[in-house]
Amino acid sequence: MSLVQEYLSLVIDIVSPKEFSEKVYFADFTKEHNRKVTRMRRIAEEIELRYPELKSEFCKMLSHENAGVRIWVAHHILEVMNCDKSIKKTALREIRYVAETDKTANGFGEKLWLKDWY
Repeated sequence: MSLVQEYLSLVIDIVSPKEFSEKVYFADFTKEHNRKVTRMRRIAEEIELRYPELKSEFCKMLSHENAGVRIWVAHHILEVMNCDKSIKKTALREIRYVAETDKTANGFGEKLWLKDWY
């Protein structure tokens, strides 16, 4: 499995979690979630530093059909990758869209992130 495929698999697990069972402790669920997020960031860093030939494939996920995939990719592009201006603009546009339209805690979090970014 390529790094980009591994990243996509991890993010899909996060944005489309399996049904939560009462037998699963919240702490275990959170620990697993955090492990996946950490690995996703490391994959983005690894692509940036060691496998720049995968960057174009990674950035294509900014137009993925799943909005959850797009938002994670947008953050990792802006936070750990050096990309051209048009890619950065697309990533920022995705984050702005969520900040403006999502009325949940996620949208609020994106507003805070944007405030810190600027």
